[in-house]
Amino acid sequence: MAGVFAWQGFGNVLAPIVSIIVTACFMSKIDADVLYLDYVWRIIIGVGCIPGVATLYWRLTMADSARFQNISANTRASSMESIRADEEKLLAAETRNTNSTTESNNAGVQSPQSMENNRLDHTKTFGQYFREWRHLKVLLGTSIAWFALDVAFYGINLNSAVVIDAIGFAGDLYQDKPSHFIIRNCVGNIIINILGSVPGYWITVFTIERLGRKTIQLMGFGVLAVLYVILGFAYNQILAKSTGAFIFLFSLAQLFQNFGPNVTTFVIPGEVFPTRFRSTAHGISAASGKLGAIVAQGGFLQLTNIGGHNAWIDHLLQIFALFMCIGFLATLWIPETKGKSLEEISEE
Repeated sequence: MAGVFAWQGFGNVLAPIVSIIVTACFMSKIDADVLYLDYVWRIIIGVGCIPGVATLYWRLTMADSARFQNISANTRASSMESIRADEEKLLAAETRNTNSTTESNNAGVQSPQSMENNRLDHTKTFGQYFREWRHLKVLLGTSIAWFALDVAFYGINLNSAVVIDAIGFAGDLYQDKPSHFIIRNCVGNIIINILGSVPGYWITVFTIERLGRKTIQLMGFGVLAVLYVILGFAYNQILAKSTGAFIFLFSLAQLFQNFGPNVTTFVIPGEVFPTRFRSTAHGISAASGKLGAIVAQGGFLQLTNIGGHNAWIDHLLQIFALFMCIGFLATLWIPETKGKSLEEISEE
């Protein structure tokens, strides 16, 4: 799972490369009339649909896992046995009550569908399973950790223009040609991703089975909390004294986002829950993360320019440090899955 997720890093690099290529194709027209950018962004979005469509086809034609097929088969077999047993009970009841009216028969004996519903009501459903604290705390742990991460993850990336400006690739919106301004920003995004994000993904891939998922997640949240405290409380001082130091600390934060909770919050929910609930529980965890992204973009992003252009970023970094602490604490509810089979993890 970590290897699959790590390809997101290459996607983050490929996106600005596609933007550079499309912008270069329309360069003369964009510089003559900036409204041609309307075509550019539409083409870029369209290109982004291609891997999505291909993935959808492969997923629709992909067989379910052997574990899921086995559980589905067992469930169907159990249902058929239950229906046959219910039918036998009905026949026996009808034999004993041949002189009774149909109404009295129905009053004393349930229909197969009714008995099946009652049987399902007494099985361990999703709600019954997570009603137990030992199971609920794991779902809360994966959901809160993913939420806390994405508040900072999307909050930082939505403000990456500050770092692009610090490394000298922001350009001048009023002096540069439109195409030149866009291409420089795209190159800056590529540099940021190569410095921290891409290496972080692949360090996780090669160490996750040695260090463990929980260990990497705790380490990532802990290091990020420290880095955001440093960047938040000394933001202006660091930028004033050393641009290099700021770029180093920011790249280090990018590294530990991905050699840390950005990968593990995706991996852990895919392993820690029983097969019959895994997709639903993973979906709840992922939805919590997207809620964090909405909070970052719809809430914190609006605070960036309080008191002036980018004047509130230092306070945002301090807030992100708090969320990293929340993610660290939520991770303590999650069991370690390193070296265990899915059956051992879920006690199936």
